[in-house]
Amino acid sequence: MPAQEYSFLTHWRFADAQIGEVADIIEDTASFPRWWPQLFKKVTIVQPGSGHGLGQVANCECRARLPYTLRFTYTVVKVDYPNGSTLTSTGDLIGAGIWRLVARAGGVDVEYEWRVRLEKPFLRLLSPIARPFLAGNHEWSMARGQEGLRSELFRRRH
Repeated sequence: MPAQEYSFLTHWRFADAQIGEVADIIEDTASFPRWWPQLFKKVTIVQPGSGHGLGQVANCECRARLPYTLRFTYTVVKVDYPNGSTLTSTGDLIGAGIWRLVARAGGVDVEYEWRVRLEKPFLRLLSPIARPFLAGNHEWSMARGQEGLRSELFRRRH
């Protein structure tokens, strides 16, 4: 795999959650900065999309622990509500993400597969030596996402 290409697979588990309520939060892209502020600094919905966000286009500005901001546009290209969705990304990150949700006894398992290529020039340049730090930044961000989604489940229920 070239140094500028990344493939991540993240697993989240939510006890006492219903698949529909988790799917509703994940498809509500505009709410990401509220419940996942450690990563999503700004989300602008450019095109709302149809049923469960199919065709939605969103401009995202993300920054986690490391001192760089990523700007990308994603488009929801496939929806299998409530079991997940697929998006494509352009801008500083080019690639695709797939959300997979599975109901299980007492909760929901979530998997997010993110395969992207860095296009931001200075990150492309640094990627061969900074790869472990960039990957660690992603893992930290995803852990904050799990915490945030758990809090958002609680907030929406009360």
